[in-house]
Amino acid sequence: MKRVGGSKKIQTPRNTTRLATSVPSVKVTFHTGTTVTAEQRYIGNTTLPIEPIGESSGGEVLESLSNDFLNALDDAPGAIPAYETTPACDEKGNEKTEQMRESVAHMNDLKKKQSTFLRIMLSRHHHSQLLTPCSCGGKDQHDKFLLRRVACDDCLQAELLCRQCWVNKHRTMPAHWAFVWNQAERFFEKYDFSRVLKNGAIRMRHNGEGCPDAEVGHSFTLVERNGIHATAIAFCGCKTETSPDGKKHALSHYEQLMQAGIFPGSVKDPGTGYTLGLLEYYRQQRSQGKGSAYNFVLVLQRQADRFFAGGVPDIYKNFLVITRFYEFLQIILESGEAHGLDDPLPKEVDVPYPNRPPGFLGVNCAACPEPGVNMPLVVKVPRYLRHTISLNSTLDGNFKANLFFKRDDGSDTALTDGNMYFPKQAEFDNIAATYVIPEEDKEVPCKAHIGSIRHQGQQKYGTTAVSGVVGCACDHAVLASLIDMLKGEAFALGTYAQREMLRHKNTPPHAPETQTPMVQSYDSYCSFVVNQVKRATDLFPDEIWLHDLLAKVDGQIPADHINGHGLNCQTLWQAVYFACRGHFHGETAEVIWAFLNALGSSTRQMTGAARHDTINFVMHAWNMLKYLRQAQLLAAERLDALRLFELHMAVVEELSRQHAKEVGAWSRLPRHTTTDASGELCSVYQHKSTKALSVESTLAAMISTEQDKLKQAGELDAGTSVAQWVHDGMTIERQQLLAIALLRNHQEHPLQETWDSITKLRDSLNLHLKKFRVRQREIYPRLTLSALDVDEPEVTAIQLPSYRMKHGQRQKHIRGGDELDSELRQAEIQLRCTQAESGVFAVRDASLALSAVKKARELDYRGQGGITRSQRNLQKAELMKQFEIDMYNTARTALIHLGHMEKDAVDPFPPLTLRDTRRKETHLHRATGDSRLFDGTAWYLQSGVTIADAAVTSTLPHGSDSEGDQPELLAGTQSLKRSGFKHGQRTPKRLRDIAPDNVEVGLSEAEESDPEMSPSKGGRTEEETTGKKGKKGKGKGKKKGDGWIWMENLMRGQPQSEEKLAAYKMESDQVQWFRAEAEMYRWLEQYERKHAELMRVISRYRRDSEVWRGLADREEALNGTNGATTFARMQAAMHRRLELNATTLFKSADSGAHHDWVAATSFDDLVERIDRWRDAVFKWMDDLGIHRAYKNF
Repeated sequence: MKRVGGSKKIQTPRNTTRLATSVPSVKVTFHTGTTVTAEQRYIGNTTLPIEPIGESSGGEVLESLSNDFLNALDDAPGAIPAYETTPACDEKGNEKTEQMRESVAHMNDLKKKQSTFLRIMLSRHHHSQLLTPCSCGGKDQHDKFLLRRVACDDCLQAELLCRQCWVNKHRTMPAHWAFVWNQAERFFEKYDFSRVLKNGAIRMRHNGEGCPDAEVGHSFTLVERNGIHATAIAFCGCKTETSPDGKKHALSHYEQLMQAGIFPGSVKDPGTGYTLGLLEYYRQQRSQGKGSAYNFVLVLQRQADRFFAGGVPDIYKNFLVITRFYEFLQIILESGEAHGLDDPLPKEVDVPYPNRPPGFLGVNCAACPEPGVNMPLVVKVPRYLRHTISLNSTLDGNFKANLFFKRDDGSDTALTDGNMYFPKQAEFDNIAATYVIPEEDKEVPCKAHIGSIRHQGQQKYGTTAVSGVVGCACDHAVLASLIDMLKGEAFALGTYAQREMLRHKNTPPHAPETQTPMVQSYDSYCSFVVNQVKRATDLFPDEIWLHDLLAKVDGQIPADHINGHGLNCQTLWQAVYFACRGHFHGETAEVIWAFLNALGSSTRQMTGAARHDTINFVMHAWNMLKYLRQAQLLAAERLDALRLFELHMAVVEELSRQHAKEVGAWSRLPRHTTTDASGELCSVYQHKSTKALSVESTLAAMISTEQDKLKQAGELDAGTSVAQWVHDGMTIERQQLLAIALLRNHQEHPLQETWDSITKLRDSLNLHLKKFRVRQREIYPRLTLSALDVDEPEVTAIQLPSYRMKHGQRQKHIRGGDELDSELRQAEIQLRCTQAESGVFAVRDASLALSAVKKARELDYRGQGGITRSQRNLQKAELMKQFEIDMYNTARTALIHLGHMEKDAVDPFPPLTLRDTRRKETHLHRATGDSRLFDGTAWYLQSGVTIADAAVTSTLPHGSDSEGDQPELLAGTQSLKRSGFKHGQRTPKRLRDIAPDNVEVGLSEAEESDPEMSPSKGGRTEEETTGKKGKKGKGKGKKKGDGWIWMENLMRGQPQSEEKLAAYKMESDQVQWFRAEAEMYRWLEQYERKHAELMRVISRYRRDSEVWRGLADREEALNGTNGATTFARMQAAMHRRLELNATTLFKSADSGAHHDWVAATSFDDLVERIDRWRDAVFKWMDDLGIHRAYKNF
């Protein structure tokens, strides 16, 4: 495809980097006229032939395509243009800024021609040929030539015609509006086809010509995209049909309409009809736009007459029935059920899809394993490569897809009952009536505030007939099943959704040797898994196959939801630390809900049956979109996985060399979570030290104590706990400070990414503030809420006890006051103390990260683009360091307001300034190079254990500095390994002048000092600050030591040794090494998995093409060539083209294809090639004596 508005040149590299593809890469520079951008591209291996995938070869695919089709793909004159090679209309460039500027320029160009557009639009209301003789030469009864009076606005560039010519031209286009000249009022008036001539009517059959036995015209309402027509139809009266008794009769009216392309509104004397084009347009519009049928009908009425829409026929009720039935028929056609899909094909013994339920109309994911369809029934896969054949799925509840109580007598039944994503209604009603939620399912092992647990069986949903749905989907966001929720998100419904998903691929069940591993993700999996098999046994006692599958399933908590769980759950169920998961974050259901939620406003007003059908239809369209685009999506994910694996492997290798003495022992530690003698969970991915408690651990203990007190008092938990409410307020406060910091940064460095982060953070703040203030009214019913500005939520006061005491709303020391006030004060004091303690470690980490960023600037970046990224990274690191300092001081100030400590006290929490973060270079982690360089520049601020609040990173969207620029920094690790670190870095003169005699100052030193008092430095004289004595200027002042945050005796209030601090740093290095190793393995698994998934997609497309071809052959053998045959051949051709495109993407080096893996001739061959390549790519581990942990996965 040619790039519009730009040119490119390719710079051949001096040497190729060691990429996983073993394909050389080049730097491609694009010149678009206003900007110059560069990116790394892989060079396609043109010497590799297109290898066959499975049994069918690519050559056969090419040969099977017609020459006309292949010629149409060629970029030659006269060739049929493809959508993907057609430039977008009047659009240029690729950069966001350039696009925005061009959009503004585009609009300015249009505005300049406004008068021309208006003049031409008005001119279309008249015609220069008006009242001139028609070209037909016809005459009327007065022997006068017929004059041109009728125009057509639906035909492009149509000439003005006389009435008879217009009717003759539009006999097969009767839905066009006629604009007839009104001589009396002198304007063109809109007419229906049947009113242009007297006694006019739309003629059925005979290609629109008159039938000799035609019936008298019937009044008829014809609905087309251009409006609702009150017209007339003359049905054909030719007796061409034979009834069972041998009598001849005319074809029924509804069949005549269908043959004409008009879907009848009924089968008995139809008086309304809809063009098939209109029904298909509404089907697509509803699936993609989620508009309501009511509004769609209003549009059609106004299309017919925008002045007197009330006089247009009302088709709403009939429209609901017909559109629902039409879409059901379309799904039957597209699924192959109309062709007898459930019967064996010619030359085959079994049905085409032997493990799918008969009559199933849904779409199964093409990339997920389906043995016998897109992969062999039995495959040989080592255990540590099981991710290549695993089925990953996720469960989630959605309360937006609910249903209000409606007048429904139950006579309406779903057309798709049990054949798509919802189960059979009779089975569901029986389970809902008999199943009782056990108390053990309401227990919360992690004492966390998880909505899916709290919402089980609650009466708060009594105002709805259905409170929402529980959905089960695969990790490719293809929906598999939906279950209605009656009273909240009961775990039994999640098990029901699991069963429906598995039933669609296990009817009849697979044999044990053909089953594939499964991984399940759920918001509250920690509780859900406890009685998972027991629930399945209670619900479906006869389905032994289901019990066996669920007993072997692995699980995890989604990456975003796990932050709401306790520490034990975060240790046990963190997805990235599980082997053979790839990058399965488990949040794909959220993508589906974003698509479905817009439909909720319509479906909640329907009957239960209509709601099921509508949701099934819309989600079927979603699944089909995923199915058709699956190869492109997987190819993009594969390329991302390759790039990230390369970066993470470079990080692990560099860290391993920095810790060469320790890494051999580290690598032999078990990666799974264990339990020590005291019963505490131990993980190599978490710190063992409990000295520095996190806010989350303190909160969990406080909630547990509070719940125990309530149980002893015999009270029920009426809502969020007091400690949780205080913690939520502190979390909101943290987000507000971050928003303020980002706003300050945006004023100094205005960037679109920063503003996007602020906007997203404000949206999050508004949601959290709403929930927080609702609970605040329950706690303080008489307290006036602070003002809330939704545009600037960061300035809203958080009325915690510290705020109220600061502003004199209550006494600092409560004597005989309300018990709840005292409890709130004590809760905030406890949480603030922990916040301050953990805040010190957060400042430490941010200081180390800033140091690493500064030291990496000269090593990691080349060129102006790299320098710009380096500056932005430095700005972000400085922002985060100052933010963590502000957070610590905020906690300290709150403790002062709470009366826990005096204003000028330095015990237990001294004031913190930038000066207190200063540290000698010799106290950094490594003497030869900083192992934190990689962590600091890419992950340290995001994955460091001391930053417990996920709000910092979750508010930064994809594409921001956090996730966009930092990985680019890591690309420089190749040059790091070539050149190594510089032992003596050049430092700013002012820092070198004031440095202690025995300390060599690098760029990691704090560049600013704060004039405030600090416990590590008493007061500062001018001489101490400047390092000058009199006029000499270069004399050294008093030697400076470390800032107090590096001194544990001041931090903890008790003497501590430097050895303890060093041990903590070593433990931190170990944890970061294991986390980096886990990230490396997960991205490698993701890269391998995407190759396997692409191969399955190709096999699925091929199988679907073969099935459609077999259905066409069988239909042709039975009934000859007919519509059913040609439809099946069209479907076969489309799937064959999908297969060809997927094969091209699979082998494309531009999408990260591994040159050896794509040459595999079978799935087993692919697995063997992956295994061999691992031995080669991890050879450096053997050289360093590192145990390959994946062998034990």
